[in-house]
Order: sequence, then C-alpha cells, then structure tokens
Amino acid sequence: MPVAEPAALTVRGAAMCVFALLGGCGAAPEADDGAEREEPVRPPPSATAGMDAEADPTTAPETVYVFNTHGNEQGEADQRPENLVASQSTTFTGLEWLAWGGGPAVAEGDVQGTWCLPDCQDSPYPVTVELSGAETVDGTAFYTGYTFTGRSGFPEEMRGRVRDVGSGRLMLPTAW
Repeated sequence: MPVAEPAALTVRGAAMCVFALLGGCGAAPEADDGAEREEPVRPPPSATAGMDAEADPTTAPETVYVFNTHGNEQGEADQRPENLVASQSTTFTGLEWLAWGGGPAVAEGDVQGTWCLPDCQDSPYPVTVELSGAETVDGTAFYTGYTFTGRSGFPEEMRGRVRDVGSGRLMLPTAW
C-alpha cells in the first residue's frame, strides 16, 4: 500500500470533517451501556408522496382522486368509488372505504378479473384494497398504485395468483 503524503492526509481529513459536520455526524457517539434503544418512529407514507414538482402545495390530501374507467371507458376522476377498474385484468366491486387521503386509501370489497375466471365471475372474492402514491396530472392528484390481499373467504388456491396480480400501477388520465 503506498504511503500518503502528509498534505494529502490533511486535505482528506479536513474534507471528512466537513462531510461529517454537514451530515450531522459530528455529534459525539452515545456510550454503549448495553441498553436497547428504540428506533425512531417514522410517519406513514403520504398519499401525496412522489408528486411532481408542479404539484400545487395547497392541495389538501382529501383532494386525491383515483382515475376510474368503471362504467365510463373514457374514465373520470373519482373519490371513494363503489366500483373501481384497477387494471385491464382486475376490478374491485362493493368497496367500502375505511380511509381516504392523507395517506393510503383503504377499502374492503370484492375482486374479480380475467386472472380468476371462471370462478370469480359470479362470486367475486373478498379482499382488502389499498391505493397509494400520488402523481399530479394537470394540477389534480391521483393515486398511482394498488395492492390487495384476500380476506376471510378468499379461496386458498387463488392466493398464488394474487402474488402475480395483487399489486400494480393504476391508470392515469392522459389528457384533460
């Protein structure tokens, strides 16, 4: 290993001190007394996280929408829809919303889609749905992702398929 010149050590040392101070790492370490320390509690992700730089900072979390093509193939901005087309292969029906805006939207309802035909056509499966993330389109915030998990009564043989289709990106309007 080559020996560093003293001037290089001084510059490198000074740079490390500056980085440590800027990064907040310059505080003296706490004594290790063997006691367990609790990790800081992090807030849940915001429904408006990931919004682009043109997002209106006055947009209240309650004004987050989901782009929904259920009953309207052109789609529309919707809040707390009873029925939601999440993707070309997944539709949620009978949704009862437990939370909306200010973070992920959560609902209980049923799912059906091409991935579970023919079994779920007449008897959709009970699920919990979560919408998350947000992106703005022409100044309107839309949820961008969905996940769902089976509830009591969800067929065990379908749980493997949910690993493939149980989450995805929601459709967004292309132009208003």
